[in-house]
Amino acid sequence: MSGPSHSGHDYARLLSAWREAAQSDGLHLDTLYEVGGHPVIVVENDRSRANEPGGLYVSAGIHGDECAPVWGLLEWVAGNPPALRDRPVMIFPCLNPVGLIDNTRRDGFGVDLNRSFSDTANPLIDAWQKRLEGRCFDISVNLHEDYDCTGIYLYELSRDEARGDSLLAACEGIIPRESASEIDGSDFQNGVLVRTSEIEQIVEEQLGGSYPEAILLFLKYARYSYTFETPSEFDLPRRIAAQRAFLEAVTEG
Repeated sequence: MSGPSHSGHDYARLLSAWREAAQSDGLHLDTLYEVGGHPVIVVENDRSRANEPGGLYVSAGIHGDECAPVWGLLEWVAGNPPALRDRPVMIFPCLNPVGLIDNTRRDGFGVDLNRSFSDTANPLIDAWQKRLEGRCFDISVNLHEDYDCTGIYLYELSRDEARGDSLLAACEGIIPRESASEIDGSDFQNGVLVRTSEIEQIVEEQLGGSYPEAILLFLKYARYSYTFETPSEFDLPRRIAAQRAFLEAVTEG
């Protein structure tokens, strides 16, 4: 299993690869915002730019010390999957380029962006909210990693039948599921935590009123919201492969 022949934190190389992939696949690449001299990019297909309803939202790299998601997402897109043509697709390849470069969870201002998605005083979040205004996605996917875990796991926010178990089954041949029944204070069953209601209550009681990306997406923009996690202490090629396999499972199911 091969991986990138460079640092997983090379944002200049990542950006160059995205420009090449977008051109090859007929996608549109724009700058959402610029931070620390680095563009935060958004990639869309024609159907997304036409603001067609439904479709897919994917993001990675909001925590800069979680580098496999940005490369797994790139590999998935570079493979020109049918999902890029058969539905609207909006992608944020790396929401925290300074954090990726510095290999740190937070952004260049010491902010954990994944607890800030309702804070429009943050110019990046304000630009993100304006970009999503009026959008409605069938599925949103947020790609993450976890330093403390020893397997893959999934947070699933759903309004219909849960798919989490089958989605993890498509990836566990690469990395096994997390065996712990409790992760970050929440109860998991076979690597999956499904929530369908009382989301606002969780935000207030467990997160102090701070909104992660996945929760705000679920409440305002998406029917399903998946947050996929790989163990960041595993070797990078396996983590990248698992991230790509998860995206394939989500879009092919």
